[in-house]
Amino acid sequence: MGKVRGAPPSLAGFHTAVGRVVDRSHRVDISGLLAGSRQVMAVSDEVPIEPFEGIAFPDPATVRLELREADRMLAVEGSVDARARGQCDACLDEVEMKVHVDIDERLDPSQGRESDPFGESNVLMGERLDVADLVQQSVVSALPMGLRCREDCKGLCAVCGANRNANQCACSGGDEL
Repeated sequence: MGKVRGAPPSLAGFHTAVGRVVDRSHRVDISGLLAGSRQVMAVSDEVPIEPFEGIAFPDPATVRLELREADRMLAVEGSVDARARGQCDACLDEVEMKVHVDIDERLDPSQGRESDPFGESNVLMGERLDVADLVQQSVVSALPMGLRCREDCKGLCAVCGANRNANQCACSGGDEL
């Protein structure tokens, strides 16, 4: 799996195990699955993630999904691996963390983005699954409320602003946190 080599620019995307091409917008045609074909579609893709609340994603997320129809729902199972970068909420040092998300979703094709833009199935657009939107939502929801460089981060001195992880603060307010 991977990029389609030698394909014309219109097909230069990633392909699935059943041969369908995922275009550059990271949308997968699921019409065959929804027609009750009993097939399993494997999707392997690299998806960029938009920055969120001061957290950047320097590399595209690695996505591995299996899609199938289950009781008139789209079953989406697999994983997403990404790398997040931002500032520690306590000491403001640069933090980088790996984010792994296991995906196990049942999406209702009758309740896609057009009918309920804020619903659970809002990653479906007609007969297409928006893999980029699924990845964005999954990774962002898996992030902690605030990044920390380490669990026992001492943060900044409230008086002089020194990073208390690096040095013991010499001012009188260094131990008040």
